[in-house]
Amino acid sequence: MSFLEGGGVQAEAIRRFDWTGNPIGDPENWPAALKTAANLILASRFPQCIVWGPSLITIPNDAFLEILGEKPEALGRSFSDVWSEAWASISPIVEDAFAGKATYIEDFPLIIDRRGYLEQTYFTFCYSPIRDEGGEVVGMLDTVTETTAQTTLRKEVQQRTEAENALAAIEERYHLVSRATNDAIWDWHFATNHVTWNEALETVHGHKLSGVEPTGEWWIEHIHPADRDRVHDSIQAAIDGRADSWSDEYRFARASGQYATILDRGHIIRDATGNAIRMIGAMLDLTERQRARAELTMNEERLRLATEAAEIGFWDVDVIHDALIWPPIVKAMFGISPEVPVTMADYYSGIHADDLEATSQGYAAAADPERRAVYDVEYRTVGKEDGVVRWVAAKGRGIFSEDGQCLRVIGTAIDVTERKRSEAQLLELNHHLERRVAQAIAEREQVEEVLRQSQKMEAVGQLTGGIAHDFNNMLAVIVGSLDLLNRRLGADDARARRYVDAALEGASRATSLTQRLLAFSRQQPLNPEVLDINTLVPGMSELLAHSLGTDIRLETVLAAGLWRTHADRNQLENVVLNLAVNARDAMPEGGRLTIESQNAFFDDRYSAANFGVPAGQYVLIAVSDTGSGMPADVIAKAFDPFFTTKEVGRGTGLGLSQVYGFVKQSGGHVKIYSEPGVGTTVKIYLPRFIGEDVAAEGITARLLPMGEEQEVILVVEDEAAVRRFSVDALNELGYHVLEAEGAVAALRLVDSHPEITLLFTDIVMPDMNGRKLAEEALRRRPDLKILYTSGYTRNAVVHNGVIDPGVELIGKPFTIEQLATKIRSVLET
Repeated sequence: MSFLEGGGVQAEAIRRFDWTGNPIGDPENWPAALKTAANLILASRFPQCIVWGPSLITIPNDAFLEILGEKPEALGRSFSDVWSEAWASISPIVEDAFAGKATYIEDFPLIIDRRGYLEQTYFTFCYSPIRDEGGEVVGMLDTVTETTAQTTLRKEVQQRTEAENALAAIEERYHLVSRATNDAIWDWHFATNHVTWNEALETVHGHKLSGVEPTGEWWIEHIHPADRDRVHDSIQAAIDGRADSWSDEYRFARASGQYATILDRGHIIRDATGNAIRMIGAMLDLTERQRARAELTMNEERLRLATEAAEIGFWDVDVIHDALIWPPIVKAMFGISPEVPVTMADYYSGIHADDLEATSQGYAAAADPERRAVYDVEYRTVGKEDGVVRWVAAKGRGIFSEDGQCLRVIGTAIDVTERKRSEAQLLELNHHLERRVAQAIAEREQVEEVLRQSQKMEAVGQLTGGIAHDFNNMLAVIVGSLDLLNRRLGADDARARRYVDAALEGASRATSLTQRLLAFSRQQPLNPEVLDINTLVPGMSELLAHSLGTDIRLETVLAAGLWRTHADRNQLENVVLNLAVNARDAMPEGGRLTIESQNAFFDDRYSAANFGVPAGQYVLIAVSDTGSGMPADVIAKAFDPFFTTKEVGRGTGLGLSQVYGFVKQSGGHVKIYSEPGVGTTVKIYLPRFIGEDVAAEGITARLLPMGEEQEVILVVEDEAAVRRFSVDALNELGYHVLEAEGAVAALRLVDSHPEITLLFTDIVMPDMNGRKLAEEALRRRPDLKILYTSGYTRNAVVHNGVIDPGVELIGKPFTIEQLATKIRSVLET
């Protein structure tokens, strides 16, 4: 291994090193390029090392060992292990060298561990690629010089120079500032007791610098005697207490002998041990400010008195001291008690979040010396104590000193909550006026439509009621005459009896028709009683089942706790039966019929939308089917008399009309809900009954109860045929009968025949109606019995469809059996 000759300590180390297993192998077998490079660095006295192969095996020379210091032996180890603590900084440069790029760097900073601790070092080095005979890079030559000491010294010199330059700049700025300000700036060196003043001591306070003894004593002696000891003690306390700053307020004697009010502030400079060596400060002359403050205090008092007497709240912001002055009236606008102090933070926190930015910008513009804008904003406040949102209109402007500094911002505040509420309401009204007008028009049209329908039904009702009255009078004669004729026919003439029975059947059907007309026109007399629908409906189950047939499944859904209602039982049963039969006809293929009961309540809104339906509590009866249903145009005409969708011969068109009339006459409401192909629900609402049960007035019929000859009945009827039938019927029943065609004749008979026991009078008569006749007859004969008859119930003894209490009435037409039973009932009461 001749290439190691003269290589010094590291050459001997290479000979002794156990290269077994090392990636570069035994030195005798090293490539020529490696041997040549090793021979070069070992003979060099300049710090160098070889980094060989992919494993970066390190071969240092003797001079390189000084660079390594106390690091472990580097020979044969990977270069990345040798410099592991700095590898992040070195590796990119190594990669460049193995890529064939030489690198030279001066004063490269590295933090390395070569003495058991990390230290900052600097190196100037060159990484050069080593190539083999074929020109391929197989290694790297590291030539390095440590420049830590030189670099550190150079940096220290640079830092010192920069510090001196900075100090000079500070001194220059100090001198410029001391000349530019009106404050008396002083610099007190404690070791020499020397105080340096700027020109403001002469320009502001009149003391010529040439005549001033520049000592601390001179300064202290010019402080007012009453303040001198206090100031001296406060300075000494700041120095002894190792504070960094000092400040105090005192009176300072000017050259004129007058005292200026001074706010003095100083900064204490200390050495490394903490001893005070110097203090630099400035004397701020507060004399003019105090004068202005005194004037302001006086103005504030005037303002306070004004605010207490005014409804407008005056506010005042002391910008210098960040103080806020609010009278109680302004505090009330922020929901704060009068005795609670307030700050600017309270002001900003009390403003509604949506208005905070605009309000803050307005205040800033008023306090800006460049803009000096008028503060004019409206904003919402959220009461700090009560949480109430209020609107405040505030105006103000800034007050500025001669040098342009904003001293105060003052202004007024008014609670405009009511105005804003009115404006909001007006705006809301304006925004929605068209919609409201359209809605009102639609509602009016709806009400008008309901009113037109109601008027139509009322007009039709009056017409049908009048027709029914005339028919009843005619039927009274026909039925009565047939009834009397039937009683006189013998059993031998079967054909004549068959004719009479057929005529009676036709008259009965005509009577039923007139009763339906009266029901629609709400002119049938009702005998209401307190009803429990949950008892009435189950009681009709057998009748309903018989009427519906086997193809219809009947279901009842009866609500618990159902209220009671006050209605005519017979008429209500007829209504339910009518609806059930209509439902059956709508389900020719069979289906399901459901009868439900339920409590219901109509509020004012529903009442307003349904003309003539009072708000309140109702009992609901709903009859639903799964039949063919009805379109909207059919529903609109369903309650009209004689309107029907059934084929000829299957209905008169009076079933739903009768339902409508009964429900309306009972003070209720009826509604149809239907869709074609889905089914129909008819809902009947009857008023809830609240009170004691009232039993229905009923007469237990007896088989033709007869009268006696001494029982005299006076029949009063303007229709001759009806009067003739009534007289004949009563004679047939055994009574002695007198007759009169009007009230005048009737009263003469009452006066002349004291034996008259009962007055049987029609209600609707010309000149004097039956009620007034009865009243006059009772005035003359208080014991006289009265029985009314009428085929028209809109008269003097039936009010709101209900017979007056204590009144006896038999409706036309009537049979002899009905007349006989009613007469005996009245006479025996």
